[in-house]
Amino acid sequence: IKITPPAATSNNNSANHNIHTRMEDKISDSSTEQLGRQRILRRRRIRRLAVALITFALAFRNITQLKIDPPTRRTWEAIIHNSSCQTEPGSELIFTTNASVFPHPPEFTSISTLFPRFNYSQPKFACWYACPMHHPHFVQELFRCFSLWEIQPSHHPRVLYVPKRQFWRKIGNLAIFDKQFPISSGILRTLMNSYNVTVTNSWNDGTPLRVQEMMEKDESVSPFAMVSREHAVKWRDLFVPPEEEPTSRRAKKRLKIAVVNRPVARKLLNAMDARDNIAAAFPEHDVFEHHLNGTLQEMIDFFPMVDVLVSPHGSQLTGIMFMQRCSAVLEMFPHLYYTPTYFSSLARMFQLLHANWYVSHAAVPTGFLDLKTRLANTNNNMCPSMEKLVSAVDELIQKRQDCIDSI
Repeated sequence: IKITPPAATSNNNSANHNIHTRMEDKISDSSTEQLGRQRILRRRRIRRLAVALITFALAFRNITQLKIDPPTRRTWEAIIHNSSCQTEPGSELIFTTNASVFPHPPEFTSISTLFPRFNYSQPKFACWYACPMHHPHFVQELFRCFSLWEIQPSHHPRVLYVPKRQFWRKIGNLAIFDKQFPISSGILRTLMNSYNVTVTNSWNDGTPLRVQEMMEKDESVSPFAMVSREHAVKWRDLFVPPEEEPTSRRAKKRLKIAVVNRPVARKLLNAMDARDNIAAAFPEHDVFEHHLNGTLQEMIDFFPMVDVLVSPHGSQLTGIMFMQRCSAVLEMFPHLYYTPTYFSSLARMFQLLHANWYVSHAAVPTGFLDLKTRLANTNNNMCPSMEKLVSAVDELIQKRQDCIDSI
């Protein structure tokens, strides 16, 4: 048996002590480092909170510095901040619901004008679909078909006749139609399910009737047209609940103001600036920027709740047919793309307030620009003046209130 001398034991104890001491030092260093990181993170949070509070205080001070002119007109110099692009003041607002300011063809007219070959001696008739597959044009065609179906006896079938093969391949196959044109498909499905419309490419039981030429080729009738306002109201009721009572709308103090942008072509380059400036100018209202995802249900959920809509010209504006009476629409057009009577006719049909704004350094074109010019400039975008935009929204809010008071 080997006996360890006392000196060797003492050396071992000393070595073990040194090891423990070094481990404790490492633990201590690690704890100190962790505490240091926590202090740094804490300081960063405090700094961020301080910056947020200062930003809020400055914004609140700017809002409280808003000056009110004698005729209750606001001035916006205190709150407007620069846009992220080179802004254009553009034209003055053109209110298209005022016929003395904006002459336009009628949006309500006789069935014989909408369908030149129509006569009441025909026992049965179908609406002949012959329009390009583009959502706004699809709605134009169905509006006229709807009036044709409304004036025929209730026991007659409501038929949409689609003989052209290139259209029938889509409309006749709802699965394909859903995928390629989801909003148009949703409208057609609603008409089929709630209004008993039959879609066919073969019709031998009566006369198929084609609608009159439309769009820029037709100056005798508005692009969106029906026989009567009653037809327009009945169309709207197929999709959305009845609008609020005028008394509750008069009492409404907090409005919903929406900036709807497009993903590409004719979009607002400063949509977020528009939202922020409008929100700062009208803290008493809810202001938000919105991108539509391309479904009918989203349109039905979104448009009826909007009181003031700011949007570039585009197919998304077909959704204004779901807005409530006296709601306001500001439609913006880029340089060399101007169709002033197009969606304005839809706005008049549903008793909305509507204004055109040509966001360009050039003068407002007279009438329609030809199709070739528009196609060449369809990708032009816009950067509207924030001061002018806020002033336009202020004017639309007041006109909306005056309209509701007059109901």
